[in-house]
Amino acid sequence: MKKIFTITFLSLLMAFGGCKKAIDEQPISEGTLSTFLRSSLEADAALAGMYGEFQQTMMGDGQYQNRQMWWGESRSDNWERRDTYSVNSTDEIHLNGLTALNTWADWTFLYSTISRANLLIKKIPEVKNYAPIGTIGALTQAKEASYMAQSYAMRALCYFWIARVWGDAPLRLEPYEKLGDQAEQAKDPQAKILDQCIKDLTTAYDLTLKNQTPVTWYLGEGAICSIMADLYMWRKDYANANIWFKRLFAAKAPTGKVYNASGIGADGSGGALTDLQPGTTWNTQFVNPATSVETIFYINWDFLANGCACMAGTSRTDNEPFIRMADPLWTDWPRKSVQLYGTVSATTDLRVKQTYNITSATNQPIRDRSVWKLYAGNYVAPTATAGYNFTPTIYNSSLPGTRETNVYAPMYRLSGMYLLYAESLNKIGDRANAVKYLNLIKARAGVPQVVATSFTENTLEMEILQERQYELFGEGVRWFDLVRTDRVKEVMDPILIARQSSRGNPAVGWGSDKRRYYWPLATRVLYSNSLLVQSQPY
Repeated sequence: MKKIFTITFLSLLMAFGGCKKAIDEQPISEGTLSTFLRSSLEADAALAGMYGEFQQTMMGDGQYQNRQMWWGESRSDNWERRDTYSVNSTDEIHLNGLTALNTWADWTFLYSTISRANLLIKKIPEVKNYAPIGTIGALTQAKEASYMAQSYAMRALCYFWIARVWGDAPLRLEPYEKLGDQAEQAKDPQAKILDQCIKDLTTAYDLTLKNQTPVTWYLGEGAICSIMADLYMWRKDYANANIWFKRLFAAKAPTGKVYNASGIGADGSGGALTDLQPGTTWNTQFVNPATSVETIFYINWDFLANGCACMAGTSRTDNEPFIRMADPLWTDWPRKSVQLYGTVSATTDLRVKQTYNITSATNQPIRDRSVWKLYAGNYVAPTATAGYNFTPTIYNSSLPGTRETNVYAPMYRLSGMYLLYAESLNKIGDRANAVKYLNLIKARAGVPQVVATSFTENTLEMEILQERQYELFGEGVRWFDLVRTDRVKEVMDPILIARQSSRGNPAVGWGSDKRRYYWPLATRVLYSNSLLVQSQPY
């Protein structure tokens, strides 16, 4: 299992021999563990292994296993199945009929990452007992603090995903160190999990050296603040969310620029177009995130180390994908903001053609293989007779060669956080500044801006959510947006009714049981832990 830090992670693999793949699997060899994590080199390897496991979790351990999308978007109005190539798991998602047999109902990979974080949290402070500061193999105090901060932040991030996807779940904070350790554990309430996430993120933030230029692939100051703001938004605690938004704004991007220096004072202050990636080079932040002023935290998928980033929906390979962009998004987005170029009407939204193929000929319907957001291309300016265009550099008229391409999956970036901040400002009654931050994203995208007096709190929230749908398509957030704002039934009812009717099924729509916001526990998970009980109503 190769990762982004190939050499050090291979060292970790040799040391670990195997990793705890489920919350109840047996721990690694006591003999191996008792002599591991005693030097700076081993700490480096263990940290690389933690990030590698998270990378594998979100991007996939095989074709179309990109769980970031399955958990964060697939149940929303962003995607629909392809009838010819659909499988049971995608049928269940398409019709809101999830079962314990669904491929993506398994939380194993997240707990495996948590196990690695738990081990680091326990063992990193012990390194100095074996390699005292000033000796060969020592871990400096600064490095120890940084590694501890990243481990706490990663544990919190994984538990935040678990809480949003499954609700209640076992909360384990200690590593498996001995063969006799109790592995089986009952579920803890979602609220307790989120409380622990806040504690972990607070610890991580306190340990992190502030105002440093971060590395794109690591959980630094900006990433920690983003996760915390996201978590408080999930809890509808807007006052605390705003505190962490402003702490994010005070942090630095990988370019060295402070994200939003003028926005760290009063709620709603600051914000400028120069904080964002320019619209004509919007795609650049996905293909070279380290050069973008709005990059916060990305996953690095190197094809030389990991093979193809064969992601469902968001990558093009020589195999047929299970899903495609859903209607009405597919047809409505390019029509949302249009302009006449001579006699031709074309979209002005600079994100549309940098996200997906709406015009280029291929050897099959373009909608079936359309999304190229994460791949390099060239922007072509509009003329008097034609709208702008975007030409991917790795695509041709038949099939793109994306197997041998590095892919960088965004987890947090500033555009998404600005729109989330706008949502929070709207909730506390500051509609004017909510619209200001919303308009920054619209202006950068080349679409008409709006005025606060045109909205109520409810309609402005819908406008913000739609902008997030466009801006963050394919980034694993749309489903969580609908759940967080309690708009699942409102948005998904008409879509599900149409899908159900087309199959001759009863047109019941979404239904009224909000427990279905969460996934069932996979059969494999239930069999491996006798203290777990299947979530209702599954």
